[in-house]
Amino acid sequence: MSFALSAIALCGFAASLAGCNTGAVQPRREIAFINFDNQRARFAFERFASACEALGIQERHRVTLEFSGVDVMDELALRSVLQREIGKGPVAIVAPTSPVLVEAARLTSTIPIVFFTHQDPVDLNLLSSLTHRRDNAAGISIYLGIEPKMLELLREAAPQARRIGYIVDSDEALRPNTTEFLDWAARKHGVQWKLIPVKSIETFANDIRSAGPIDAWFVTKASLLDEHRMEVVATMAATRRPAIYPSQLDVAAGAPMAYEAIFDDPNGALARQLDRVLSGVTPGDIPIERPKRFSLSVNVNAARAAGMTITPQLLSQADKVR
Repeated sequence: MSFALSAIALCGFAASLAGCNTGAVQPRREIAFINFDNQRARFAFERFASACEALGIQERHRVTLEFSGVDVMDELALRSVLQREIGKGPVAIVAPTSPVLVEAARLTSTIPIVFFTHQDPVDLNLLSSLTHRRDNAAGISIYLGIEPKMLELLREAAPQARRIGYIVDSDEALRPNTTEFLDWAARKHGVQWKLIPVKSIETFANDIRSAGPIDAWFVTKASLLDEHRMEVVATMAATRRPAIYPSQLDVAAGAPMAYEAIFDDPNGALARQLDRVLSGVTPGDIPIERPKRFSLSVNVNAARAAGMTITPQLLSQADKVR
């Protein structure tokens, strides 16, 4: 056998063992998607995966999206899952909630993180400003500081309310944006706030009962609300107190009123961010996307049951009425 034929034979044998053939298909790289371990979170993952497929991300970049479910409010459990996933060397991490974003940022400064958060990334200590931030994070923040408008609407529907329960994630209670808003509202409107940090659905009802006399409720984008919306809304409704919520989904579940910043096609936008990262753009060079419009939703029957005054003027501002 000639030397040339021997070389070809050897290369063919090596290719069958180790892929020395330059035309060999490269293995797919993993993208870690980490969220709550429930059906709603899996549905969100499926919608995001579909948005990625629409852009051809999986095929063009030879990647596969892998879902990992965990109680993201359990810091130790979340850290364990993230450490496990980081150990696999993913090409990117998708963080669809603030707890995942914050913990992932603590654990890696090199793996790209594509995020969606309801909080201010500056307030989460992820960046010093929207134009000066860490190199490995890109994504969407729907925080626009709409709390003053939410309070205005709540006071319009419940003008006698002074003692207001402020329901917030336990790890958000002392953040600067929270304390600044509460201090401002107390000075300007004489609001007597009752801060109610929440962590689990098992203790939520007791947290509400332990708040003492309350005239109205101000519900923020707590992770607990996303995971247990029906139970949270039902528990709050049982108090028969006026309330404002942060999402039209809450109103659909029976809440009396909600005001929110609307981000059109968040899954498509997040997929586009991921596409740019996988194409080689430094995450820190990609502008953080923000909402461009707002929506007021009112459930008239629920509002009346809560003792709220829904005037024609207030109703005329609503984008959705039930």
